Amino acid sequence: MKKKHIILSAIAGAALLGACAAGWHIKASSTRIAFVNYQAIALGQISKANDNSSVKISELPVERLDEAGHYDMVFVNAMGLRVTDEQRQALVEAAENGTPVLTTAATNPQNSIVSVDSVDYVYLSQYLTGGRANYRNMLRYVRRFIDGKSIFAPAPADPQLSASSLLYYPSDNDDLNFASVAEYETFLRRTGRWKEGAPRIVLTGQMGVPDSLVAVLERTGNMVYPVNSIQLFIKEGHADSVTVSAMINMAHGRMGDMVVDYLGKNNIPLFAPLNVNRDYDEWMADNMGMNGGFLSQSVVTPEIDGAVRPYALFAHFNGEDGLPYVDAIPDRLDSFVATVNAYVGLQRKPAHDKRVAIFYFKGPGQNALVAEGMEVAPSLYNLLCRMRDEGYTVDGLPASAAEFEKMLSEKGRVFNDYAVGAKSEFVRDMNPEIVGRDAYEQWCAGALSAEMRAEIDAVDGAFPGHGLADEAGNLALARLRFGNVVLIPQTAAGVSGDDFKMVHGTDAAPPHAYVASYLWARYGFGADALMHFGAHGSLEFTPRKQVALGSTDWPDRLVGPLPHVYVYSTSNVGEAMMAKRRSYAGIVNYLTPPYMESNVRGIYRKLSDAVAEYNRLASADAPVESAVRRAALAVKRHTVELGIHRELRLDSVLSEPYAPDDIARIEHFAEELANEKITGALYVMGQPYAPEHIATTVRAMTVDPIAYSLHKLRGGDLRAWREKAGRILASGFTADDDFICRTAGISKTELDSARRIMAAVEGSRDMLSRMMVMGSMMKSEPGKAASIADRPETHRHKGMMSMAGMSPDKALAMARKMGADDEAIKKMEAAMKRKQDVVRPSGTGAHARMGGSAKEFSREELEFATAVTEVERALRNVEAYSTALAGSPEAELSSIVNALAGGYVSPTSGGDPVLNPEILPTGRNMYAVNAEETPSAVAWEKGKALAENTIAMYRRAHGDSIPRKVSYTLWSSEFIETEGATIAQVLYMLGVEPVRDPFGRVTDLRLIPEAELGRPRIDVVVQTSGQLRDLAASRLFLISRAVQMAAEARDSEHPNYVAEGVVESERHLVERGVTPKEARELSTARVFGGVGGNYGSGIQGMVEAGDRWTDRAEIADTYINNMGAIYGSEADWEKMRDYAFEAALTRTDVVVQPRQSNTWGALSLDHVYEFMGGMNLAVSQVTGKEPDAYLSDYRNRNNARMQEIKEAIGVESRTTILNPAYIQEKMKGGAGDASGFADVVRNTYGWNVMKPDAIDNELWNDIYDTYVADKNGLGVKNYFKDVNPAAIEEITAVMLETARKGMWQATDQQLASLAELHTEIVREYKPSCSGFVCDNAMLRDFIASKVDKTTATDYERAVGEIRAEAIGADDAGMVMQKEEMNAADSIVSRINGVIVAVVVAVVLAVFIVVVRRRRAKTISE
Repeated sequence: MKKKHIILSAIAGAALLGACAAGWHIKASSTRIAFVNYQAIALGQISKANDNSSVKISELPVERLDEAGHYDMVFVNAMGLRVTDEQRQALVEAAENGTPVLTTAATNPQNSIVSVDSVDYVYLSQYLTGGRANYRNMLRYVRRFIDGKSIFAPAPADPQLSASSLLYYPSDNDDLNFASVAEYETFLRRTGRWKEGAPRIVLTGQMGVPDSLVAVLERTGNMVYPVNSIQLFIKEGHADSVTVSAMINMAHGRMGDMVVDYLGKNNIPLFAPLNVNRDYDEWMADNMGMNGGFLSQSVVTPEIDGAVRPYALFAHFNGEDGLPYVDAIPDRLDSFVATVNAYVGLQRKPAHDKRVAIFYFKGPGQNALVAEGMEVAPSLYNLLCRMRDEGYTVDGLPASAAEFEKMLSEKGRVFNDYAVGAKSEFVRDMNPEIVGRDAYEQWCAGALSAEMRAEIDAVDGAFPGHGLADEAGNLALARLRFGNVVLIPQTAAGVSGDDFKMVHGTDAAPPHAYVASYLWARYGFGADALMHFGAHGSLEFTPRKQVALGSTDWPDRLVGPLPHVYVYSTSNVGEAMMAKRRSYAGIVNYLTPPYMESNVRGIYRKLSDAVAEYNRLASADAPVESAVRRAALAVKRHTVELGIHRELRLDSVLSEPYAPDDIARIEHFAEELANEKITGALYVMGQPYAPEHIATTVRAMTVDPIAYSLHKLRGGDLRAWREKAGRILASGFTADDDFICRTAGISKTELDSARRIMAAVEGSRDMLSRMMVMGSMMKSEPGKAASIADRPETHRHKGMMSMAGMSPDKALAMARKMGADDEAIKKMEAAMKRKQDVVRPSGTGAHARMGGSAKEFSREELEFATAVTEVERALRNVEAYSTALAGSPEAELSSIVNALAGGYVSPTSGGDPVLNPEILPTGRNMYAVNAEETPSAVAWEKGKALAENTIAMYRRAHGDSIPRKVSYTLWSSEFIETEGATIAQVLYMLGVEPVRDPFGRVTDLRLIPEAELGRPRIDVVVQTSGQLRDLAASRLFLISRAVQMAAEARDSEHPNYVAEGVVESERHLVERGVTPKEARELSTARVFGGVGGNYGSGIQGMVEAGDRWTDRAEIADTYINNMGAIYGSEADWEKMRDYAFEAALTRTDVVVQPRQSNTWGALSLDHVYEFMGGMNLAVSQVTGKEPDAYLSDYRNRNNARMQEIKEAIGVESRTTILNPAYIQEKMKGGAGDASGFADVVRNTYGWNVMKPDAIDNELWNDIYDTYVADKNGLGVKNYFKDVNPAAIEEITAVMLETARKGMWQATDQQLASLAELHTEIVREYKPSCSGFVCDNAMLRDFIASKVDKTTATDYERAVGEIRAEAIGADDAGMVMQKEEMNAADSIVSRINGVIVAVVVAVVLAVFIVVVRRRRAKTISE
């Protein structure tokens, strides 16, 4: 009985405990609330508002939405939410199973998932308007009314609704709000914050924490005006009552054109500090810094407003509750405020007291100053004169630009490592700036961490390193000082012998001399502002983060708080973005050289006439076969005589005529020669184009858009339309609608339709930012707050108010069944209508987007609208283009002066003015494209067409077979200017197309069905430049996803070359010794780039050092290694895996390189042979065969096309370096133009190495005849002697090296003449001293062997003096390397130096013993 009693008592006790537990769970247990896609700023505010330990707040990542059902409430911020269908379905199922879900701000109607009661919806929505009190009461509301807890559940207060305040002041509790400027300024006076005459800083934006920023700004002497809506602040005139010195936008998206106009009108600089939007430690460890949508909204779109200084200021930190909160990064807050104060200081400091440090870029030795498209010395001289006129203290400036240039070449020199003798002489005679160890260490302590300081020693040895130094061991800096302005040559950013690697960055610290030049400018000289003059220097390519730099990144530390102005070529917008984002520069863009006509039509007149005669006979109603044959043979004879058959890879057998298709190619080639756009002498800043150059440049900007568009609209002969376009432009006309319609052959209705289509396409750009701007301008009224006392009783719903994937009728019926009121039903109907309006992308539309709905245009509609718009734009803007070109030089100088006064530089897009006339006038701050919107609708259609063009070209050359794999190079400027057309090519080759969200962003991909594609999926391999990698990492991830999708496609009608390529890559990796598991993982890797975050391949120095390689395979191996880092995903970012790049290159049949600018070609720009040639060489090494090599030619936006590289080189060489008209025009320029000739010859050598069949022996003969034999009688030898002797030294050295390497079969006479000219210039002007001239021992021996003994001796002595060939000990006791040991080897082999020293010592000892014995023997005899 007792036992039974005990059992019953135990049961009762257990039941009681169970009941208590159940009661506790129902009434008192914790309330778990999840927040999805909420910014850390909002989460931090909500967390701080939570005063109830029974409310547990969690951040729920989208990757874990399958856990949504574990929470008592889920809040979803759907603004920009990106989820997969599976993730969305997980949230839907949680809602259907009873989890209360409230989604707000859904930009995609499919994500509008709501399962809370309609009454709760109203209260929660009002609480979510923000403020600490509202957030606190929202949490209480959820616990009490939604989770149903009654214990530890205080009653919530009513939501607090108020009209939007104009200004606020950050407070520990809810911010203090003010309705007017007067009310706010009264507060400042009352609280002791008013400072008479102090700078006034406007602070706006929502992505940062204002309290600490405001505090430091105030502490350093400013008055801060925190503004809730900058748009309303300006629109309603409040801004007019404040004299604003600077604006800080804690940015996420654009502020809009109205704000840009306000900033420009009032000359107010705009700063956009960054919230890195991630945990501080994660960000510090991440080499990317920032990517994807947040990069676009935080960096890219603010640049469109003209923002500068994308400075990482805020980060996420973990709170005690485990939730992230946002705060200022402690060690960066003071430095950011110091930067703002420095800009404001420029506004207030008199010009005559300001100190400005200007860095310029110069080749080594006697080589000219370098800037893309600009003659540096006279341009810099004009700037200094302008600064003097503006009141700057510019003392001792020479009376002429020529004297100034001479002074620069003497006192502002740069030296290669091997020029030991020249360096010693310079330090002795040219009075450089001497920097002692103590001063240097003090500066480093102020700017660098101890770890960074140690990195310098690790790279460059102990101070003063390998740079200029005096005998006392001090570091010497070349510089020219003119009063308060100092000019500093940019020294090498590395100690390797590879100059390109130095310029474009390594993963190692810069050397002492490089660091010292910037720190001396800041601390020693006391600069108020920093300027880099001309595109480009190397600061922006120093390590390490790619954007959103931190305090351990070299550009961040070297620039410090100095205002930074970068004078940059408008044609190089891609690298300009590196300067903006990695060195915090405000860009001032400058003009390209003027454009001119090639004037070669007369040279090819006989060929053109022969083609015309052939066309006449062949197109006759009854062609006479024999006459047509004779005409075809005449065409062939002229073609072969001119050597054009070589460029077009046609035969030269004169007995058989060319086929009609070949004659058509010849005709197109000749027409391209006649119409090629070439540039004249380099641009001189401050000097307007000559009137005739303005006319030819405007013609280059307008003829093709008109001619090609009329050809598309009206058919007919393109050449005839070109001639008509020229006649139209030469005539007087009024470009009204009637004239445009008559010219285009369209009606007014069609003109209006074209305008509407283009407005829709343009309006879809950056739609998210546009909506945010519009939203910020909507003035909210207080409205009626919901009352808790009046809250009706409700019951918890088990299900959704609206649900993605359910039919509208079923969803509405379910909502009514659950008790939804009429208002909720109306909202659901509206949301469903919006969803139905969204048209899913298909394979044929242009994917243009307008707001939340989509409007697709057919390819034909887009092409028609584009053609009409091109005609209208060209005709309406002829006069405007002329005016802008004439006014740009003055605008540039004015902008630089204004930037140095702390002013605002207006924003502009960038690029070649022929491709993008909107860049005019220059003198503005360039911005880039939003990567998330690429490829754009227009770029997609262009990319598809070019991909098909590639396939067709390959088929024509290879018996109707199609390529299995195509290699693409991605470059930043092309990406920006074409809006991702090459990426579109990549996707379309794979048979994958972009899918856009309602805001025009490419957020997903669709596999094009096999039947729709109509061909095999073609594999790809992509190499990215470092610049593109930094700008558009998300697009690289997109390509990787596309490869995966294409590889997994189950096609049946056509082969899947992607799937086959993956199998082949895996097999190759396994054969190379990679484990099967890792080989499978790496088999789909297709996106590669520079190792360790490098910006270049690092092979140019190797290619051009011909005495250090004997086989092209050595270069190929180096290229594969240096470009072998994987960049396909965040997880694999910069991953280096042995043989991965090599495996990806298997089966490659075609190599494609973009070309988007009319300012450069394959011969004039070294990076083309570097990247395209490097990829060609790597492919041939891996596959054993030469791939086809095509340029994606985007230079004519109305006629993008593919062009074989040999053909492109033929066009470029014939219209530029072999064209007397071009040479004569360039000879009117200065040293930079002369250097341009040498650059082309050096790059021709580079192509000869990388793709030998692209360069014929005849091209070298033509170069010899033009520049050595002077067959055109232009006086080139005297020209080079007068203007730039170093250029002809380089030309002759390169040609001799080409012959020495067996790549040019030069005659003995040619070699003798070259050697004679080279040694003559060296004797008269000293060695220049480039790598070809001074650092190739085999070449020097070769040259010496081609001249008489006396000349050879004098030549060798001249070079030896520069190199200081005599062996002697330096201060550190090291032995100077003899000439056979090049600089790169000495760096790499530093450890072996000890062994060498020992060997030398032993040899010396033996030598002494032998000498003594001989002496003893002599004496004894």
